[in-house]
Amino acid sequence: MMPPVSGTPDARQFWDREILEQSHVSWLEHPLIRAYVNEQIGGWPFDWFERWLGGRRFQRALSIGCGAGALERDLVRRGICASVDAFDGSVGSLRLARKEAVAAGMSGRIRYFAGNFNEPVLPRRRYDLVLFHQSAHHVAKLEKLYRAILRSMTRDAVLYLDEYVGPSRHEWNDELLAAHRRVFSSLPREARDGDALPYPIQDDDPSEAIRSSEIEPQLLFGFKTLERRPYGGTLLSVLFPRLRPGAGDDVVRRLIDEERQMLRKGHDSYYKIIVARPRRGLLRPHASLHYFAVPKLKRVVREIRRSIASK
Repeated sequence: MMPPVSGTPDARQFWDREILEQSHVSWLEHPLIRAYVNEQIGGWPFDWFERWLGGRRFQRALSIGCGAGALERDLVRRGICASVDAFDGSVGSLRLARKEAVAAGMSGRIRYFAGNFNEPVLPRRRYDLVLFHQSAHHVAKLEKLYRAILRSMTRDAVLYLDEYVGPSRHEWNDELLAAHRRVFSSLPREARDGDALPYPIQDDDPSEAIRSSEIEPQLLFGFKTLERRPYGGTLLSVLFPRLRPGAGDDVVRRLIDEERQMLRKGHDSYYKIIVARPRRGLLRPHASLHYFAVPKLKRVVREIRRSIASK
């Protein structure tokens, strides 16, 4: 996973460092895996999305978790958006994004600003396109962010997510990881970075996959899904970063084949593209109320349980 940051201080520090010196290995870096993803989606994610739009263009887009700004520059370069607002919690990422936008002659069309995923402040009815690119799985307060986005979108706006939606960090256990460990242990010893496969939890970024498994279910309250493109990562995103450099194409091909088998057996894709639009009519204020009220009710229930347990 290679997303931008959340609003937590430790996460900001992690991504300020990561933008200068990448330490994480992305499962999408290998050309064989990129070809596999192309096959699953019907093209590289944003190429597919542009075709899906069928020539539609937008006046103002919002990019959530922009990182170093590659997505925003791509939007402008393709002519999909007249202008883009983009925010992130990493000051280092924003500094680089602004620098690259200036170098590309796009600084007048892209506005970058610092923001907290978990305490969003967005204008009302402003955006006709909102985009997540590997950032939603860093959000602890999903309902609050979804509510802010819903209120910031025009009636016919489009929401685009390219996201890790697999298990949240607290959900990993031995049973869930059993299939991954079976495949990992069967690989040649010289291809693996160790004998055991640990839980895929990024300790130095506390926002990583904090509520990833809830991204899609929570989205459905406020948004109607128009298109959904799962593209795997169920095995590959967990095992590829644990391969030694130079493990060889044969090992990567084997992992791709193993993942195909897992998906055929009913395992869900950990990575998906989702295209949606805001709910309309009375469903829209109802969704806004849901996003506002449900976290508060959950908090009350937790406090009651803690009170009972302490007696």
